[in-house]
Amino acid sequence: MSIFILMLGIGLFFFLPVGRQDYFSQDSAYAQKTRESLKVSLEVIDPPWHKIGKGLIKEEASSIFCADSIIAKKEIPVNPKFSAMLNGSPMEKMIPALNKRNNEVASYLIAIAKKESDWGKHTPKKGGRECYNFWGYRGKENTTDSGYSCFDSPSHAVEVVGNRVEKLLDSNVNTPAKMVVWKCGSDCEAAGGQAAANKWISDVASYYKKLNS
Repeated sequence: MSIFILMLGIGLFFFLPVGRQDYFSQDSAYAQKTRESLKVSLEVIDPPWHKIGKGLIKEEASSIFCADSIIAKKEIPVNPKFSAMLNGSPMEKMIPALNKRNNEVASYLIAIAKKESDWGKHTPKKGGRECYNFWGYRGKENTTDSGYSCFDSPSHAVEVVGNRVEKLLDSNVNTPAKMVVWKCGSDCEAAGGQAAANKWISDVASYYKKLNS
């Protein structure tokens, strides 16, 4: 009897660890599967951006932001002839705004302003204040008693008048001869005669060519 009890005890001794080992093995596998599931969920809910700041994809993030900075800094090429031509004139203060327009628009703004106001030497005023209207432009912007637009600043003037020139160019009014509508409207005879219109075309063409040759 004592021998039977001894053998039973030895059997239990070896049986229990094996059972427990199998149990813990299953538990470990379940835990591993859970961790993998959580990892997949994190990628879906918070795609690779969740790694930024955790030392995982700093290099990639840096490259992305660097590329954005390069795109943001891209500007329209500046025509150095603008500064050379306008140096010392009242229109010189408009150069920063002119440099933000495309070359064709800016060139017509400069050429027309030379003909209409000698680059700002003869301009409309309102209440004794400069209107920065160097083109004889008549629009809705704070008009003077004589109907000319009075702008808030040089940049405001370039924005409004530049948009008007750009619209004309988009409508195929793209040569000084066609651009004479700026002076004449629909009737050159009523705006000083054809001889005056021809002189306007010639002068605007001359300055436009100087800026683009």
